[in-house]
Amino acid sequence: MPEEYKVLKLNGKDAYIKTDSLSRLGKVNAVIFDCDGVLIDIRDSYNRAISKTVSYLLKALTGYAVPEQLISNEVIFMFRRSGGFNNDWDTVYGILMFILWGLPEKGRFELKRRTEKAGWRPDPFWRLSQLSKVAGKEFEANDLDEVFFKVLIDRLKEFTEFLDTSGVNSVDKKLMGLASASEGLDFYGLLKRFIYYPGEVGESIISTAFEEFFCGSKLFPETYDVETRFYKGVGTIENEQAIIRSETLDHLAIILGKANFGIASGRKLNLARYILGNLLERFDPNALVFLDYLEKAQYEYSIEGLRANLWKPNPFSLFKSAEALNPFDFALYVGDSMADAMTVTEARKTEQRFLFAGVYDYSNLEALLLSDFLKYGCDLILPSANELPFVLETIRRSMR
Repeated sequence: MPEEYKVLKLNGKDAYIKTDSLSRLGKVNAVIFDCDGVLIDIRDSYNRAISKTVSYLLKALTGYAVPEQLISNEVIFMFRRSGGFNNDWDTVYGILMFILWGLPEKGRFELKRRTEKAGWRPDPFWRLSQLSKVAGKEFEANDLDEVFFKVLIDRLKEFTEFLDTSGVNSVDKKLMGLASASEGLDFYGLLKRFIYYPGEVGESIISTAFEEFFCGSKLFPETYDVETRFYKGVGTIENEQAIIRSETLDHLAIILGKANFGIASGRKLNLARYILGNLLERFDPNALVFLDYLEKAQYEYSIEGLRANLWKPNPFSLFKSAEALNPFDFALYVGDSMADAMTVTEARKTEQRFLFAGVYDYSNLEALLLSDFLKYGCDLILPSANELPFVLETIRRSMR
């Protein structure tokens, strides 16, 4: 454990307070939460939606049913730790494109031929279903099997070491750099166009299929105003439950002097409300920044001819939430990923009043996440957001 941290024991778990952040932590009077993994337990929802989507799309594209368990929590974590994959659609894209690029040469040739022959329409379901109708030579049994994909997944883990905060761009840069001939670049470009990513729900095969698996046939139509077509079952969101407790928010409001807390998240508002219910009413309504707001802002930039990626680690959502909480001495952002930690680092380049608290207890790989937070030098590291009031109170008492 690094010497620059003080450790508090909390019901068998450890909280870590960075020594040189102690005085600033004692002056925190505004708190902004990430949602997923902080307010909501997503351990059996988003990751499962990623693995289900990848498995489903690989089956549709190659004819081989890749076991979902091969797209493990470890693989997904290795994408997220780069800081550029806060959006799970991006993670699906990175995994899928690497695997398709790693197919045997004749497999890539056959997929390219079928994709070209299938044609293209804006409807993502039509594109994918049309592909299966194109006759062609099937893969031989020894070309694609579980052993082949296990080896490929091991290579995928090594590949994640080359990824960075640019996310999808770092995937494209690395894979296209491996193309040794123009036909390789043609294949990659054709796949990108067919999948249509980046692209919104209703445009991209990836984003549409993922959201159907995550939301399920009940919630998807309510959220996107279209019927499910890729998946008709129960969404993985049904596995979620709230982490944050009402008494935690009560205690926090007493410490801060009022309910001076908000949310900066990449989740849609109605999907947060679906799990948190009335707990959302405890937050400052003007300090709630969800995906809906980011999408609107990005659209407004686009019609002005500007290109903007407002996803974390861009601190746009953090700044917007903080505006409603002013005046404050220091605002603490509570997150569960390296992208969240990097968001605060980016924010500090403009505004020094932001601190970061990483939470690790609701991660599928908590020991690895904790290790990453310690190495990164986070101001505060907690088992969960529910320990925050006690730790802030302890810090304030120590400074009297």
